[in-house]
Amino acid sequence: MLWVVGSALCIVLIVLGLLASLKKKKPDGTGWPVFAKRLLSENEQVLFGRLLRAAPGHTVLAQVALSQMVAVKKGANYAAVSNRFYRLVADFVICKPDFSVLAVVELDDRRHDRPRRQDADRRKTEVLEAAGIPVIRVNAAAPPAEAELARMLTGGDAAPRGARRLERQRP
Repeated sequence: MLWVVGSALCIVLIVLGLLASLKKKKPDGTGWPVFAKRLLSENEQVLFGRLLRAAPGHTVLAQVALSQMVAVKKGANYAAVSNRFYRLVADFVICKPDFSVLAVVELDDRRHDRPRRQDADRRKTEVLEAAGIPVIRVNAAAPPAEAELARMLTGGDAAPRGARRLERQRP
């Protein structure tokens, strides 16, 4: 009889221990193993400032999920298509005053030389261009000056090496 009471007591203690550990994992601000980080790297901050000055009258957004800009057409296999760009993020999105997308600007550093990153970049460019959204890729080692960015956004003829010039879009 004593062993039954002892076993029951052990089971109760185990259950209480499990409940206590689950309680610690609640999103109450004390149980999450996380920390805050900056949204933009130093290179991204520099380019963000240049884009703000190069695109007056436009809104510049940073770190936008492609799923916020691109939708899958009716009749297509939603899961298969959306999985191709799910979790991909644009570095910068230049928006017209009505928040339609004028262009996406991607800042490429040495990490973009890796095969896995190149595949993600290729998919990102393909899906954006398929949706009619132009993509400008700039080299982080030599980001374009404000005047060059402005020319690129307005369809001017002087685009820096390694960047795609945008065609002027009508509202």
